[in-house]
Amino acid sequence: MIKKLLLLSLLFLIKNLYCQIEVLESYPYGQNFYVGGIYQLNKEMVQIVKAQKLLPCEKGEKYSVKVIVYDNSTISYVKDFDTLEIKKNKCAFDFSRQLFPYLKKWMPAKENGKFVAAIAKIDVMPFYLFHSKDDPKDNVMKNPTFKKGIEAFGFEVKSIFERYIKRNEDKRVSLTFVVTENGEMEDFKIEGDFSENDKKSIISSLSRIKGKWNPATFNNIPYRARMRQPVTQQFDWNIQIDENNKMMNQNYYNNRYR
Repeated sequence: MIKKLLLLSLLFLIKNLYCQIEVLESYPYGQNFYVGGIYQLNKEMVQIVKAQKLLPCEKGEKYSVKVIVYDNSTISYVKDFDTLEIKKNKCAFDFSRQLFPYLKKWMPAKENGKFVAAIAKIDVMPFYLFHSKDDPKDNVMKNPTFKKGIEAFGFEVKSIFERYIKRNEDKRVSLTFVVTENGEMEDFKIEGDFSENDKKSIISSLSRIKGKWNPATFNNIPYRARMRQPVTQQFDWNIQIDENNKMMNQNYYNNRYR
């Protein structure tokens, strides 16, 4: 019984000591949390992924890992209470848990000349780590390109929207869409003052634009990429004056020869 009480007291003491450790919310400006900085960290993560044959996730999956780096260069995970985000990026979450035990070169933060515990945040993107070159500096990323030229695409988009915008109306519209791995357009989204029926009609017209895309690539691996195409029309007083003059002349003509 005495041994059990001593053990419980010891555990309680350890817990209290742990809670009293000062942990900085982030590293002081200019300090690295890994030997060699972010570049070396990324390089080692790529090496570990290849050596351990970790499987990639979908391109869009990303998980931000938070760890406490202690003054003795050991780490522990910061509890993540965002269960929805974990569920949404479950593959990336599991990937990070397989990856991090092999990372050994953590650097504690310094404050007032002493090593202290601090929180480091690392974004883990399995798609890029899996398809990365051995040296991340050699990676090549290319954005999608419209085979007829982006100006030709912009002209067609503007022509479609102009059917639903009044002449000389001050209008700003944001169009986003996805270019798939096969160079097709899908998942159109329109932000602007249009009715739902007009949006459906515009999207229907956009989906019929002729011409293919060269998909986005990362080291020649195609992936889905979201594109943004702004559409703007600014109010022009000169056009408005011309319109008013035409209307006045027409009214004068109608009244004179009525």
